[in-house]
Amino acid sequence: MQNADLRAWLLARAQELGFAKVGLASCESFEGERSHLDTWFGEGRGELLPYLDPRALLDPRSLMPTARTALVGFFPYARPDAVPGAAPGSLRVSRYLWGGDYHALMKARFQRLLEGAQERLPGIDGRICVDTAPILERQLAVRAGLGWQGKHTLLIAGKGGSWGFLGVLLLGVELEPDTPFPGSRCGSCTACLDACPTGALSPCLLEPRRCLSTYTLESEAEPPPEVLAAMPEAKWVAGCDRCQEVCPWNREPLWGDPELWGGPSPLHTLGAEDLPRNTSQWKKVTRRTGLRRVRHRHWLATLARVLGN
Repeated sequence: MQNADLRAWLLARAQELGFAKVGLASCESFEGERSHLDTWFGEGRGELLPYLDPRALLDPRSLMPTARTALVGFFPYARPDAVPGAAPGSLRVSRYLWGGDYHALMKARFQRLLEGAQERLPGIDGRICVDTAPILERQLAVRAGLGWQGKHTLLIAGKGGSWGFLGVLLLGVELEPDTPFPGSRCGSCTACLDACPTGALSPCLLEPRRCLSTYTLESEAEPPPEVLAAMPEAKWVAGCDRCQEVCPWNREPLWGDPELWGGPSPLHTLGAEDLPRNTSQWKKVTRRTGLRRVRHRHWLATLARVLGN
């Protein structure tokens, strides 16, 4: 198969597999990001996210030396009927946690894509990256023409909005890349920055040490006073979507498949006092979801903080 034919097949097949937007990017290093990353880590912003490796982030080939092309896919997950906190008395769980574990779901689809590519071009190397490897997904998505990095730091896929997972398939073959997305379309809008419950956002820059998601999902560290004070009012017990909820580009976004993401679980419908407290209940309601990685003791600590106990 000629490279041009493989390119066309990959893009078409990725869309068939549920990636609403897909593009190809080169695997050249992001030298233009070096100063930004050095400053970000130098200021200690990564201290609660120890899995981030600043040395590996800049160069996709640090993950796969033979990588020549990155296929980047945008997989929508939000649904118009899945609104955190809508049920009377319920607390808020981020929309991306309202279905099965996206890591497993997307990896399986990328695996099918890679196997199909290897049938057409035997011997081609590939590596799947779904939020589990040190790689600059958003920068690669911009390079692949999918959209731009919004002021809330997430990728905005044009009119498709920002409610989507990004995944990357590194390939050991040179394919014609797509045209990078030109600039930002956020303009003078500051809705996301103004809405952040803890002031964790400045334009295109996140301070994880002030972000609710850090303390409800990523770290069991004690939140600083300003975050603790915001938790009872914000009522986010897992993640936080506030910056995306107010983004004008999310008024009519690409919606995820309702059958794929399933219906609401007790975490989304029960009142705060009826949410699971014991270990067995927690394991049951989080089975095969992205919340399973949150320890039971972490969940209880978050509940206590949000409920003001």
